[in-house]
Amino acid sequence: MKLIIGNHNYSSWSMRPWLLMKQVGIEFDTVRIPLNTDETDALLDQWCPARQVPVLHDGPLVLWDSLAICEYIADKLPEAGLWPVPADDRARARAMCAEMHAGFRHVRRKMPMNCRRQVVGFEPDLDTRIEINRLVQLFEDALQGSGGPWLFKSFGVVDAMFAPIASRLHTYGVHVPADSTSWMTRILEHESVREWYALAAAETEVIEPAEVPDA
Repeated sequence: MKLIIGNHNYSSWSMRPWLLMKQVGIEFDTVRIPLNTDETDALLDQWCPARQVPVLHDGPLVLWDSLAICEYIADKLPEAGLWPVPADDRARARAMCAEMHAGFRHVRRKMPMNCRRQVVGFEPDLDTRIEINRLVQLFEDALQGSGGPWLFKSFGVVDAMFAPIASRLHTYGVHVPADSTSWMTRILEHESVREWYALAAAETEVIEPAEVPDA
């Protein structure tokens, strides 16, 4: 099994299935494609049918979407409990993942993931603040409903899907309520997230549009 990813520092979509696969202890090799370089296009042509990362190669199966990869891992290892068991909780967790997958375009554009940075003096504009408030609502509702420590009690697909949001909120110094802060701290201190951050710190590539200046 091979997971094709982008830069650890910048590729939020790559982080999601990588983190989930680490969580369940599945064995896989990682192929890293540095983005925005002279080699990127050729490597994408070689590994990625949709010319995007991440991509999972599992024998003849090729999956080219982060949520599809997470769903596949959850189906492949049902004993890992990566979705909540109660049907209503499972439905809510899937709805959260779908909203994350399709939405929050202002957060993505104004707060690009950057594991190596702590941006000083960042102030979100109105559209970005509205999306941040929606993210906080999702976190608080899930944590209060489940009692924590993860969004739906045990670590699952939904935590992996929102882990890059925790990274963004940390990078840009966005304050959130206590329950959300506890979850953010827990995910950022997760062993595999710390490993991802260490790999990001060792990278040398710089993607200028993702380097938001200090205020």
